[in-house]
Amino acid sequence: MMTPYRPLDYEIDNNPEASYLIIHLKSLEKVFVKTSSLGIKDNSVNIGKAITTNSLQSDLNFSLAYNLSINEVNTPKLPGSICLIPDILGAIQHYTVTEDIGLITQIFSFLACSDNVRLRVMSSPLIKPISERDSFFLHLSGSGDLWLNFYGNIQEVSVKGNYRINLSYLVAFEDTLNYEIKQVNGLSLSGLHTGNVGEHNLFCHFQGTGKIWIQSRHRYALLNFFAPYIH
Repeated sequence: MMTPYRPLDYEIDNNPEASYLIIHLKSLEKVFVKTSSLGIKDNSVNIGKAITTNSLQSDLNFSLAYNLSINEVNTPKLPGSICLIPDILGAIQHYTVTEDIGLITQIFSFLACSDNVRLRVMSSPLIKPISERDSFFLHLSGSGDLWLNFYGNIQEVSVKGNYRINLSYLVAFEDTLNYEIKQVNGLSLSGLHTGNVGEHNLFCHFQGTGKIWIQSRHRYALLNFFAPYIH
């Protein structure tokens, strides 16, 4: 039986340039964290079981470790703290997941969540043939704390009606929104000297009412900058 949701004690420092997250766990509390971001922990903190594809309620045939590795972290006796340092420099945003409104996020933006949050893997059939690594999303529901990592700064947009955004800059959106992902022709960077690493011309078209979160940079920008100089 799932325990009632109690907000976790946390701190976000150094936002937005190179932020990191500290979560203070009381005795017998636990969280799910992105394994590669777990930088420092107290001796009283235990690294528990790994989250598998089956436990994420996914019937997709893929390797979870290829995209995301999640572990349970708990304090079996004494309280303790953990420090999460994201893989990508940028901002961290806290979001409270409720039973009424869940969140869908690109899988690489997940940082941590409380144990009352349910995680389910989703895949886009349009994106998968173009870039399998970018085709997976997490649907987070239930009640609890959620932390996401953004590359650069954060902008929250309240949508009422229609909204279209380049998928490279989209981090997360509320599941109250209807959405459709399409490839838009005529926007390729392939003709430019900077190259087109990770540029797939994919746009997400939203309809309805809800919030989305976008980042000021995207993961491939640095690669695009260096691409002409790599031989």
